[in-house]
Amino acid sequence: MEKEWLLAMIDFTGIKCPVCGKPFREEDDIVVCPQCGAPYHRECYLQAGQCVFDDLHQAGKDWTPPPPPKPAPSAEIKDQECSACGALNGHSALFCGRCGQPLRPSGVYGAPPASSGQGSWPGPGSSPGQNSRPGQSGQPDQNPPPYNPYGTPPRPYGSMPFAFDPMGGVNPADVLDSGVSYGDASKLVKQNTAYYMPVFRYMKQSGRNKFNFSAFLFSGGWMLYRKQYKYGAIVTALMLLIYLLYLASSVFVATPTLLSLMEQAGMDATRGFAPTNEQMIVITQLLTENPRMYLDICLPMLCLLLMLAVMIFVGLRGNKMYMKHCVRTVRQVKAANLADEPNMTLDARGGVNPSIAVCIFVCYFLLVNVVPLLL
Repeated sequence: MEKEWLLAMIDFTGIKCPVCGKPFREEDDIVVCPQCGAPYHRECYLQAGQCVFDDLHQAGKDWTPPPPPKPAPSAEIKDQECSACGALNGHSALFCGRCGQPLRPSGVYGAPPASSGQGSWPGPGSSPGQNSRPGQSGQPDQNPPPYNPYGTPPRPYGSMPFAFDPMGGVNPADVLDSGVSYGDASKLVKQNTAYYMPVFRYMKQSGRNKFNFSAFLFSGGWMLYRKQYKYGAIVTALMLLIYLLYLASSVFVATPTLLSLMEQAGMDATRGFAPTNEQMIVITQLLTENPRMYLDICLPMLCLLLMLAVMIFVGLRGNKMYMKHCVRTVRQVKAANLADEPNMTLDARGGVNPSIAVCIFVCYFLLVNVVPLLL
């Protein structure tokens, strides 16, 4: 009796008939098996002559309705447009899937806007009943979050404090030069694109150069490291030549001239250059009578000033030269037949050359520490 009452309470609408496979409707004439409780259309049950669930009868089990089907997951709506590259991203995405630009920088960590009517976190000097988020009953939150002097809730442990943009805020689809985009140039630059892409954009828009301290400090070595082999070899050879002139002028010109000048002034060279007032007057008279001696003494300093001038020039023009190198290389790669020349690709032509940096460091160490000993 209890079983029949439970079966009467079940709504069979939508459940398929075991015989015809059609879902039951509210107006259908439905009968149930008196032994297991399986539902049938009356006509289907009469047509079958018996319940089709013999296995349930033999096992002494009752028929149970099938579980409702799970709703198919719907695709996430892409309603967030990236301000940098214009790509559409999912509603819950925090960063652009194309360029990595933050999509919601003001709400990533859950801080409500100041203009919203949902309240804000308590700030300095506020009481628990002021500036608190109301609950469902309209009362202030009894357990407010930890105090933060900046007015935003603390970030969860391990969250990123900032978002890294490899393009430095530059849209990769923007045009750098004819037939070359910033995205093409970034593939060639590879390392440190967050610095070079904004610099390229600045020079493109303003027409001015931007000083590069790495190019200033390492000059030709920086150019070779950035695979500007032609100009890098020229600058490196020029710096090497000037440095050798500095060593040669110091050893064979300036030092002998200075020793001769000290000897004529009656100074002891073993005690260093520490002339008295009388000796200084004699040295000044000798240099006035023979300006060539003064030039010979200052020749090493002139070589160092020339080296400094080359370094300043490369520091000022380095970024502009590198941008032109990237544009020229991208055009060559795009114009080449990649099927015949697999090495003519942006991946193969771009990036840096670390072996050059190691080689230049070793050569510089030998040049500074070993060559002066030989002279």
